[in-house]
Amino acid sequence: MGFEPDRRIFLTRALGATAGLAAVAAATGATEAHAAGTGAKGTSGATGQRNWRFCPKCYVMFYYGYPDNGRCAAGDAHGMAGYDFDIPHDVPENANAQANWRFCTRCYGMFFFGYPSGGWCPVGGSHSAAGYNFVLPHDVVETPNAQAYWRFCTNCYALFFWGYPEKGRCPAGGGHNAAGFNFVIPHY
Repeated sequence: MGFEPDRRIFLTRALGATAGLAAVAAATGATEAHAAGTGAKGTSGATGQRNWRFCPKCYVMFYYGYPDNGRCAAGDAHGMAGYDFDIPHDVPENANAQANWRFCTRCYGMFFFGYPSGGWCPVGGSHSAAGYNFVLPHDVVETPNAQAYWRFCTNCYALFFWGYPEKGRCPAGGGHNAAGFNFVIPHY
């Protein structure tokens, strides 16, 4: 039975209510174009940035707000599929929301910037952080407006979707390797 990302059911397990979404403000260094998609109240009630999308080629969360789509570990630009995610920022981090998630100016992916190195970017070398300091909700109940099974990759530090048997394409080689929290990302 072949895997077809165009036919996948991106959210099938919707229950309950989302608990405490949060974010830490750090808009310094944001480019005007990157910041343009922000400021609206998101589904969580927190200030969020829209235009974050799933790439069906590498499975990472990437920013879809520029004329090009960044660089995908599976080759060429990211493909776009699924929901329009609304990533919270500008509210405090809490027990169910982790800070230090950033936009990479090189590949346009969402990556964790809480370690001394910046992970592995598909362009080569480390990711390059810019823009907001996003805070991702985790270990809360999935809802019709928030999708679970987003994970941290220990190899490239990207946020990737862990809801399929395949684990996407990691720029460090092979599939992504999940660790840490089960992030539940708000969307429209």
